[in-house]
Amino acid sequence: MINISKLNKIDFLVLIAIVIIGLIHLPFPFDGDQAFFRLGALEMQQGKVLYRDFWDVKQPGIFCFYFLAGTFFGFNEIGIHLFELIYMVFLSIVLLLSLKSYFRHPIIASLVPLLTVGVYYTVSQPWHLTQVEALVSFPLFICLWLTYQSFKYEGKQRFFLLLLSGFIGGIVLIFKLILLLILISFWLTIFIYYVLIKQEQIQKVFIEIFTPIFIGIIFPILFIVSYFAWFNSLPILYQTFFLYPPRIVANSQFEPSGFFAGIKWFLNRFYPLLLAATIAVDVSLRKSKNIFTLLLVIWCIFAWGVIFLQRGAFWEYHYLLLFVPLGILATKGLDILWESLKKLSSPFTTILLIFLFFLPLSNTLLKKSVVLVNNNFALAEDTRFKYQTVFREKYPSFRSEAELISQPGNLPGKIYVAGDPSIYYFSNRTQATSMRGWSLEYFLPEQWTKLLQELDSSKPPYIFIDYIQQPTINKNFPRMLEFIEERYRILHQNDNGIWYIIL
Repeated sequence: MINISKLNKIDFLVLIAIVIIGLIHLPFPFDGDQAFFRLGALEMQQGKVLYRDFWDVKQPGIFCFYFLAGTFFGFNEIGIHLFELIYMVFLSIVLLLSLKSYFRHPIIASLVPLLTVGVYYTVSQPWHLTQVEALVSFPLFICLWLTYQSFKYEGKQRFFLLLLSGFIGGIVLIFKLILLLILISFWLTIFIYYVLIKQEQIQKVFIEIFTPIFIGIIFPILFIVSYFAWFNSLPILYQTFFLYPPRIVANSQFEPSGFFAGIKWFLNRFYPLLLAATIAVDVSLRKSKNIFTLLLVIWCIFAWGVIFLQRGAFWEYHYLLLFVPLGILATKGLDILWESLKKLSSPFTTILLIFLFFLPLSNTLLKKSVVLVNNNFALAEDTRFKYQTVFREKYPSFRSEAELISQPGNLPGKIYVAGDPSIYYFSNRTQATSMRGWSLEYFLPEQWTKLLQELDSSKPPYIFIDYIQQPTINKNFPRMLEFIEERYRILHQNDNGIWYIIL
């Protein structure tokens, strides 16, 4: 039913390059978010139920990803990043197999993984790897491609394609509900196409398109709902998905500095792709009216909308929602330019121009490679830690904090850290409460009360208060500090924060 091309020799060389680029990032350190996701996944592996026993506002997809990664390869940096590399290699293969017909020149078509997955790895630092926005690009692309294929068929074939598109869309929503806006943009495009271009009846087209999509999307959602219903956790699931996010956004203020900092990061890292993608949009969309190009542009537009709607946190990794559509469009731009480039005096000149165009990206990757080589490829534990410290300077301080409560004779049990979850990672301990100690600035009033109740009932032997989080606690719930001072005494104090030990 669907024509899918085979991989050629250049494709395999490109895939090998992707693996090498990914291996450079395998020993990368965890940032705070990654340490937190790893902690939640580890709790799940130990039998805890997400949201009930370990709470976060994010949908379960990211924790399930870390759960699978940790279960198969270990709950450490190597294990999590190895699973992501396998995931990204599969994305690269899917891009190669599905996009051959989109490009005129096979040699350019083979480059699409380098300009998508390769660029993703190249621009990423520890904070960016294995974030929701990066991981969700895989199912988003499959959803877009299935939607595009449905333009070509009628009847049962179109029904099946849209059913699959809806199913993959449901998986996307398990990662992040707000991405429904991007999914709807895909599906509305095909609806508008049949109504305006093919001039079919609105009611008939609506039923034919959205019925299979709805059936498909409901299966992943029902699976998640059934899981939480089994553990009698539907009320907290409903609160987490639908009640808390609007209140958190309403309480957040628009920060122009954060917004412009994110855009600056995006432009600095992706401007070569933006320039090449502009050519693709002009020629492929404006002149040729290519529907697949239109869908990619729509993805980019609505991704920007999703980023802007999260106005309380314009984080850099949010812009990774764009690395797949932008990379494909950039490859299309090179495909359009290839005829002109081939007319140059020599192949060497052509290759040199392309290299110079992507020099900023190549330079970043080269620096990472040099650091890896200088640290003996981070193969031994000590050289790996030195390598990780280059990319995250605070790693030694987190390990130092963890070592303080990891000596013989220290009190056993779960702890509570109001600060970076990397301390849990280095101490091999888990969280004493269901309420997190990370990103406390987004807590709602009733969550502070619940946190205090859980600290009272769980009685963690050690509590760490990071100096970064202390002003947030003072401002929003000073009773927590009073409680700690009543039940605990100071064990250790340094430039990072204060360790308390139970009386």
